[in-house]
Amino acid sequence: MPASVAPVLVGAASASGVLKQSTICPAIYPVPEFCRVAAERYEAASVMFMPVLTACILLALFMQIAVNFANDYSDGVRGVDASRNDAEVVVGKPQRLVASGVKPGAVLLAAAISAGMACIAGVVVVVLSGRFWLLPVGVACLIAGWFYTGGKHPYGYLGFGEVLVFICFGGVATLGTEYALAGEVEIFGIIGACCTGLLSCVMLMVNNLRDIEEDEGSGKYTVAVRLGRRNAVKLLFAVLIVPTLAVAYITGYALYLAVASGVYGLWPVPVFGFLFLALVWAVIRAIRAERYQSALGRSGALLLAYAATHITLLLLMA
Repeated sequence: MPASVAPVLVGAASASGVLKQSTICPAIYPVPEFCRVAAERYEAASVMFMPVLTACILLALFMQIAVNFANDYSDGVRGVDASRNDAEVVVGKPQRLVASGVKPGAVLLAAAISAGMACIAGVVVVVLSGRFWLLPVGVACLIAGWFYTGGKHPYGYLGFGEVLVFICFGGVATLGTEYALAGEVEIFGIIGACCTGLLSCVMLMVNNLRDIEEDEGSGKYTVAVRLGRRNAVKLLFAVLIVPTLAVAYITGYALYLAVASGVYGLWPVPVFGFLFLALVWAVIRAIRAERYQSALGRSGALLLAYAATHITLLLLMA
């Protein structure tokens, strides 16, 4: 579940940086009032950091599980997955529950239970952090997750799935976590949200390229179906540009500090950065060869490699 956990961890690392920066205080006496307030805020946030982070991770995981079950249910009752046979499972396509004979009601119940667990985790986040305006954001994400393939006019069938993924798995997961933990967002959090959102979109785009024939035949007009395979591949490569440039800059900057300034503790950053860049090339090669199942696994690893680069940089520079 890299698309659900990685953005939360990126947001947590950004929040940690915000909290540590808030403790920087001029060495003067008497201690300024704003320094005392910042120290009290840091102490209070530090006590609740791990409980809130744990709840955020559980929220993201259960939300992802609920959406997966809901999509399986909605696609199954519409007959979208009816053509999914054993041969497709052998070559790596996931087994669909409803299409394989599981009762739709059982899948819907599993989705409801997972959504309920996500709601409980969300309430815990709100209560522990005191950021009560996050509650309607969570409700909106639940509703958006259902109507992705559910309802009479699912927007996932109209080519807007990537919009949901970017907002929920980028903006909400990353910035929501940062705000819940630190009470504010900053530039590193925003950059992290954009990159995790785009890389999550890459995973969905690879998935839709793999299923383009089935989706077109069942009336599911994803971006890949609307653009055609060739143009959809071009768009996917374009989406990779921003996170790739971000990681290339981070890697180069960390190398410069390590070599020119003797900050050797930053060496893990370029290690993860080069791993990310190698995975970008691996994803591109797999897509060009139309090995979409392989590309899907590598795109998940790509998101994790970005998260490792972002988190390591912030923790080592704090």
